[in-house]
Amino acid sequence: MKRRKAERGQLRVLRVAEEPLEVVPFVSAAPGSQGIIYGGLPIYPGEMQGLPEEVKVLIVASDLQGVALSDNGDYSDLLVGEKLAATLEGLLLRHMPDVRPDQVLVCLCGDLYGDTAVRGSSGDPLPVWRAFRRRFGTVFGVNGNHDLLTSEGEAELASTPGMHLFTEPAVLHHENMLIAGLGGVTGRAGRPNRTPEKEYLERLEWLLQRGPALLLLHQSPDLPGAELPGHAGIRERLEAGPEVLVCSGHVHWDQPLAELDNGVQLLNTDGRVLVFTAASLC
Repeated sequence: MKRRKAERGQLRVLRVAEEPLEVVPFVSAAPGSQGIIYGGLPIYPGEMQGLPEEVKVLIVASDLQGVALSDNGDYSDLLVGEKLAATLEGLLLRHMPDVRPDQVLVCLCGDLYGDTAVRGSSGDPLPVWRAFRRRFGTVFGVNGNHDLLTSEGEAELASTPGMHLFTEPAVLHHENMLIAGLGGVTGRAGRPNRTPEKEYLERLEWLLQRGPALLLLHQSPDLPGAELPGHAGIRERLEAGPEVLVCSGHVHWDQPLAELDNGVQLLNTDGRVLVFTAASLC
């Protein structure tokens, strides 16, 4: 990948490690909901240009659809995202003891609920949000198509300092950085977290016109030349828009990072966790 220098207000991923720093074990329903499967959620370190001075670490994750295993290998009563938050806290204490919790920004790109009975089940992701906010300074995120927050849960997220769920498309400032969010997926209106395609793409264009540095989506664009699945219309809007770092999930890519011809970088976090530290401009 050609390395380019980040302009002021832009974010550029310089590196994502090929090997995970740690893997969080979990269990989930097997395909067809026939039994269970054991899996591991990998945590990859990376480096990024353009992070504000106040943000020493950026954590991005999505599609954490499973139940954590305890240290002795038994099922726990925690979603894998809850166990992940505790694991990341320990990793930062061990590898970056000088980083304060308020210097960590967490971005959650949806589908944070899972169980061992039904593959692709929907449910309440609030425990995962709470687990991250207890340990880190700021948590931003969007809903996936399987996230079903209660009205009380949405109210809690809206009223708790340091947490913001993009229930509607919006652009917010965080430490002089513009962050945009658009949750859910394209689909038939009336189903949870689904928006008709035309309306979804219009919302995406509206966000891109505001020039965010970071765009959080649940649904990923496709990249046919690299055989990476996703939504073609999202890619076409990104190709016609300004340079931005896009974080998304919903479908799994064999690689976490790709780039469009116009410099837009795409981070796919489906079933993986990316932990970026700031890198000096070079």
